[in-house]
Amino acid sequence: MTIDDRPAGTTWTFAEEDYRYGTGPLRLRIDRVLAGAPTSHDNDLWYDVEGLEVSDRGQVIGHRRATVRASRLPTMRRGASSPGS
Repeated sequence: MTIDDRPAGTTWTFAEEDYRYGTGPLRLRIDRVLAGAPTSHDNDLWYDVEGLEVSDRGQVIGHRRATVRASRLPTMRRGASSPGS
């Protein structure tokens, strides 16, 4: 699966209640959505995602894997290849 047609390097910001586990907002440049095994929590679907965590000043913190509420993820499309898949 790939993220919608936004330019490479788009940073997504997730509120603390929309990802597990951490405190404060999560800023992530999503590389992959691991859509094969969503989990259910709080009456919603959640997906593991991988990408680069970015500070509020745009500095790369490092690679991050997080579980994000499906309803907060950008639109995904099937069938296109993405890096690492």
